[in-house]
Amino acid sequence: MATPDHSSMPPAADRPSEPGYPRPGEVLRRLRTQRGMSLRQVSAECGLSVSFLAALERGETDIALERLSRLAGVFGHDVGSFLGFSRGRATPSVFPLQSQERLERAPGVTYHVLRSPELGYQVITADFQPGSGLSEELQHEGTDLIVMTRGTLVARYNGVDHELRAGDCVQWSAGYPHTFRNDSTEPAQFVGVLFSSLY
Repeated sequence: MATPDHSSMPPAADRPSEPGYPRPGEVLRRLRTQRGMSLRQVSAECGLSVSFLAALERGETDIALERLSRLAGVFGHDVGSFLGFSRGRATPSVFPLQSQERLERAPGVTYHVLRSPELGYQVITADFQPGSGLSEELQHEGTDLIVMTRGTLVARYNGVDHELRAGDCVQWSAGYPHTFRNDSTEPAQFVGVLFSSLY
């Protein structure tokens, strides 16, 4: 049986990737950039050398399955999810309350902001004490989805008041002026999904 002549094979960077199969180096660069990690940090976690990882990102080398598994694990993936063959990470992302940024938006109004580069959006939990409200109208890019989880709020959108009670949802273009106030004698809360980075 003839031995394949590897000397005539083009370098990894010049070979086309398999259809629907991303280059591991491209995935590495994207995930590493999203997490704000250096190659040195990735190397320390997976045990692969910085020079090897740099060559992988440049498409100058291939990676064995066992090494790919170690690399995927740095980002909470298995090999399948790392390469996009499953719908997401192999492990859940847990965001404890204390890791979320707390913002005092106005007297009696507290936001907890969840940021995750992988999400592509922000999640806000907003608590309004009785008689509180935002002191200004907001306008920003994107779309907001608001789900009332407790109490009653008045959402003023583009000059019109809308009363929102627990369980109600509202979605709007965030480019129009909008704000919230709690006219009731009970605390109120909503969870908002902002499809743009605001906080």
